[in-house]
Amino acid sequence: MLFPEKEHLDVTILIVDDDPSIIVTTSKALNGLGKIIFATNGSDALMLAETKLPDVILLDAEMPDMDGFEVCMNLKKKERTAHIPIIFITSHSGSDFEMKVFDAGASDYINKPLNPRVVLARASLQLNYKRALESLEHLSLTDSLTGLFNRRAFDKKFSLEFTRAQRSGIPITLLMLDIDEFKKYNDHFGHIMGDTCIQQTAGALLETIQRTTDFVARYGGEEFAIVLPDTNLEGAKYFANSILNTMLSLDISHAPTAKRNNVTLSIGYYSLIPTHKDSYESLLKVTDAALFKAKENGRACIYTPQVNT
Repeated sequence: MLFPEKEHLDVTILIVDDDPSIIVTTSKALNGLGKIIFATNGSDALMLAETKLPDVILLDAEMPDMDGFEVCMNLKKKERTAHIPIIFITSHSGSDFEMKVFDAGASDYINKPLNPRVVLARASLQLNYKRALESLEHLSLTDSLTGLFNRRAFDKKFSLEFTRAQRSGIPITLLMLDIDEFKKYNDHFGHIMGDTCIQQTAGALLETIQRTTDFVARYGGEEFAIVLPDTNLEGAKYFANSILNTMLSLDISHAPTAKRNNVTLSIGYYSLIPTHKDSYESLLKVTDAALFKAKENGRACIYTPQVNT
């Protein structure tokens, strides 16, 4: 049996217990902390956890058919739900039971009869801890200067998108971009202005991206990378030219010793429908070579070995 959801709040809390009175008591204790959803058996709990992705789960350890330990271990096996903190609700205690709780992957447990203040404190603690971990994860994947994804995030997301394209038989495009003669810019204007130039470039790239599935990363120094899922060669060429034009529209004056008066980009790109024989590393390698060729061709241009651009 599933209970109806309460009003929507930023935090979602799943309470699982075969005793409705425990659900009512727990819900009252957590009133105002978040949106409460309920389940009275393990199967419904698993379904709600996968579809609603609650921020914390309060789970009865002793339920018929599928007990809380089985539910917990099932959730921890799946990547989609493994990160959700689980607090057991139980009438048991003792060091052996405590070890069983943590061996199953739970974060904490609360003894019956329930003390509302303890329920609220334990749930709040897990929510705060989860937020802190998410904040640290976000920082570890973000370039501090531009706010773009960093190299670590790029490697992770690019690998996932490449695998998805392989499985679905759809094209994927990678673009590698470099600010032309950036060392001359930095030497002339100084590192503070150099950082500003990188930030302006990052903003221009973000402005050009149209879809939520596309993503741009600072690959290192003055180099950037953009991944366009489900984009063929023609779409890639159009996108690359749009970036060149957007960059020119910024009208950033270059160093007097630079080849051009304004800051420009060189772009290498490559598009393919990957098979099981391909790898994202090979796509990265061929695109990086295309970027080098764009620089050889005089910079401020796009290049792919697939067509004459």
